[in-house]
Amino acid sequence: MVAQGFTQVEGLDFNKTFAPVAKFSSFCTILALAAKHNLEFHQMDIKAAYLNGVLEEEIYMELPSGLKVSEGMVFCLIKAVYSTKQGGQVWYLNIKKTLKEMGYQCTHADHAIFTCHRDGILSIMVIYMDDFSIALNSLESIEKDKEELKKQYQMTDLGEINWILGVHITHNHKAGTITLSQERYIEDILQCFNKSDLCPISTPALANEHLTKLPFPKINTTLYQCTLGALMYPMLGTRPDIAYAIAALGHHAASPGPKHQHALDCLFRYLKATKDHVLTFRWGITGGTTLQGFADTDWASDINDWKSTSGYVFILTGGAISWSSKKQGSIALSSTEAEYIAATHTAKEAIWLRQLLTELLHPLDSPTTLFVDNQSTIAIAKNPKFHDQTKHIDVCYHFLQQKVDNSKITLSYIPTNAQPANALTKRLCREKHNKFMLEMGICHVH
Repeated sequence: MVAQGFTQVEGLDFNKTFAPVAKFSSFCTILALAAKHNLEFHQMDIKAAYLNGVLEEEIYMELPSGLKVSEGMVFCLIKAVYSTKQGGQVWYLNIKKTLKEMGYQCTHADHAIFTCHRDGILSIMVIYMDDFSIALNSLESIEKDKEELKKQYQMTDLGEINWILGVHITHNHKAGTITLSQERYIEDILQCFNKSDLCPISTPALANEHLTKLPFPKINTTLYQCTLGALMYPMLGTRPDIAYAIAALGHHAASPGPKHQHALDCLFRYLKATKDHVLTFRWGITGGTTLQGFADTDWASDINDWKSTSGYVFILTGGAISWSSKKQGSIALSSTEAEYIAATHTAKEAIWLRQLLTELLHPLDSPTTLFVDNQSTIAIAKNPKFHDQTKHIDVCYHFLQQKVDNSKITLSYIPTNAQPANALTKRLCREKHNKFMLEMGICHVH
């Protein structure tokens, strides 16, 4: 049974509605740590989670058809029925209180991640609405926490994590690997949009192809937007290799044309060829246990407004845990300026990841290294002596200089041919694309 929450009036029927869920980046970070420390990772499902939250507001609800009650009667809601505006928030407050009583503390980096330290053992709880995941190096402690939760809620114990949010997770304890796959989801959308018969190709976007902005749409806009929206989910979850293509196609969602549809079909063809590729975290890679960030930009790459594209990827235990491909908000006057802006956006994500890792494990004493392929950007961040050339850059981007001075971030040069963030800023040939896919931990399942 669900309520017609769209009829609720703000300030009368509800006030606060926000309910945090775990970010994909947080989830990937915890999976990377689980691979590094060979942690047990289990999953639980809470039944009718919203019905555990008690409402503060006085809300009346019409009875759904089929219930035999006296004519004219209505429900006075005590619990947060599904689809009420504040239902998610009251459920979150309820589970947060329960976990606090069990000894868990909410992390500041992600309010849907909870940690507990008992006898030198760290327990990590991840919440995504009614899906619970718990990472521990002790099966006995996991079972103890499960029993505590069963006293409060009706729940299903799903054992070792296997499926969550449409992502298939495989944990190989002997090999020290954790793999994430969305093959089934990709097969579903290929079938849903009648793309199963397309011929596969090896790259998500054709090299040197630039899409022109149209003044008005020439194809079905709604279908184009629905198709693009369906493809965003694998990009957010497990496939950073399609982030650039999704971002480029998204710029034309308001007025798509035949060329945009052709580029979208190319992305489907690529996904058909690589649907069985997985994002892999593995223990034992040289330098893989240290967080590393890679930042890149393609200067003035958009032929419609000459803005640059920024991209970054963070790698831990051999796999990407956070990535982004985004057009910059202003026109850069030089490649150095564009790289500097991209490095600043990357630094912001690095600071957040450092806070998350600090709360999950221990404080990070050494700075996080960001690899960029522009020597001038490194020089400006370390010593802002080129005032005449940089005085026009918005002051917010000098955040990077501060973090370098505070020894939170350090910049290091990497050749362009070895920069995996290249795959997030431009169209690449097959050889380079495949090389950077492997460096981000995306590989074929044998």
